[in-house]
Formats: sequence, structure tokens, C-alpha cells
Amino acid sequence: MTEVEILVTDDGTGMAPRTIEPGPGHGLAGMRERVAAYGGDLTIDNRPEGGCRVRATFPLAATP
Repeated sequence: MTEVEILVTDDGTGMAPRTIEPGPGHGLAGMRERVAAYGGDLTIDNRPEGGCRVRATFPLAATP
């Protein structure tokens, strides 16, 4: 195994295009930065069947 994956999905209405100014916090950009800080990759999108999906993958350290 070379990586670990975290997958979160929901069956809601999905994400609407941003129409208002962002509120407090760092939102999706902050999530992406935190995942990248550990060498990972983050994908966030709407699911074809409805709802949204957040997928983070992180490389595993090699063991000696």
C-alpha cells in the first residue's frame, strides 16, 4: 500500500456556484492547503447522482 484515501460523500443537493462573499474560516481552500501540507491531494466535486464528494489521498511513508 502506498497511500491512504479518505472519502466523504453525501446525498444532498451538491455544491452551488459561489454567489456570495466567503464567510469566516478558510473553507475549501483551507482544506486543500492542509492536505497539501502533508503531501496529499484533495478533490471536491458534485456527484452525478446528487450530493457532493470530498476525496483526500495521502502518501504513506516507506518503512525500512
